[in-house]
Amino acid sequence: MKQCIANTIGEFDALIASFGSDVLFRGQTSHYGEPGAPSVGTSFDRKGCVPSEMLKWCRYSQNVLDTFIVKHRADFGFQQALLQHYGWRSFYVDCTSNPGVAAWFASHSYSEAVNLEVSEDCDERAVWLRKRMARYAPAKGQGHVYILSKHAAAQVGLVDLATLSVAGSRPRTVAQSAWLLGPLHNPIPQDCYLAQITVPVEILQVYAASRGLTDTNTLFPSPAEDPMLKALLGLPWEEIKTASSLPGLPAFKRTLELPEYHPSFVKIAPAQIAFYRGTRILDTQDSVDGDSQGGIFVEIPDMVLYGSVQQARPLRFPSIEKLVEENGTVAFEAPVLIKHASLGHLPLYQKGVGVMPRGPGLFEVCELTVEHPGLELTGAGFTRGWTYRKQSDGVWAREARSSDCTCDNAIVHDQHISALHIAEDFLNEPEAFE
Repeated sequence: MKQCIANTIGEFDALIASFGSDVLFRGQTSHYGEPGAPSVGTSFDRKGCVPSEMLKWCRYSQNVLDTFIVKHRADFGFQQALLQHYGWRSFYVDCTSNPGVAAWFASHSYSEAVNLEVSEDCDERAVWLRKRMARYAPAKGQGHVYILSKHAAAQVGLVDLATLSVAGSRPRTVAQSAWLLGPLHNPIPQDCYLAQITVPVEILQVYAASRGLTDTNTLFPSPAEDPMLKALLGLPWEEIKTASSLPGLPAFKRTLELPEYHPSFVKIAPAQIAFYRGTRILDTQDSVDGDSQGGIFVEIPDMVLYGSVQQARPLRFPSIEKLVEENGTVAFEAPVLIKHASLGHLPLYQKGVGVMPRGPGLFEVCELTVEHPGLELTGAGFTRGWTYRKQSDGVWAREARSSDCTCDNAIVHDQHISALHIAEDFLNEPEAFE
């Protein structure tokens, strides 16, 4: 790897040009590793994994892709891209095809602070809101721009995030001309590096500005420009239960506590923003729309909805079948609200899954949905699902019926089946979920 120094924009420009077009760039304010041997690892390497948060981020990144970028809805690399670029952790290292972006990150330092705001729900009831507010400020000293060989990086794995685009918008991945290198379980291999260019940060800042990168907004577009960010910021708020909570003024955090770069204070939140305090359906509702059979509610941990299972797992649900046989419809209710990005304009949320008997050995698997404007849970119902018939070997198989949901989205209904697998495990061994 070459070690280069540039003290003027001209010198930096000439060095960048000397490596040709088949390269990628990464900018850092600090060099990690030995001289001539950078050590750049993934955010998981640096911060570790929090399984419960990882499950939530993965579920919502899948949902955002499913809503806005259908062709990548099942692509693990693009799911990881959303985790990496919107504030969580991934098995990848981010880089860029734009040297101006690398220059900007190599000359600006990140910081964040916790903001507390008093807002109101749609019925003008006061709430405390906790937010992670982030910023980049001009750094001092020297910045470091690394030149990476596309060819060598491709042997590890590369994902071009320019295809994460939404017509008429400017998502963060496009603004940053972003690529991902990985998945990695160790730092970037040394043969991926072609050069390290060390440059005074003032030069890098001028270089970035000459390419239109003048402030944080140019690399982190606001929710008005970025529909994926808007969807993530539109998720339900979860109550923070602490001994210091003020009577009559509940406190909340975002379901995904992503760093925010733009002021988002509103005096009165719209009805489609939920402030969830753990309300159960039977706390406020006498019945559930769409259920003519009657039945029971079974409380489940949130992992049932956020988790996933292997696609090849046989559809065997003997414990669930027993519950249905004894009680009729079984509603599995989790202590969370899950927002579908496609319903961002409505106060509707998934709160569980339901299994309805539709005849001997015939079951409809559907979604348990609630209406939750602001602080109140005001309605609940079952959406139309898909029907499955129990075969002679005890395995369920899809049996399409005219009454089934017509969305034709197998991913959504596979998530319902995945939830049933986890619910079956929970019924058989609840202590494993504690």
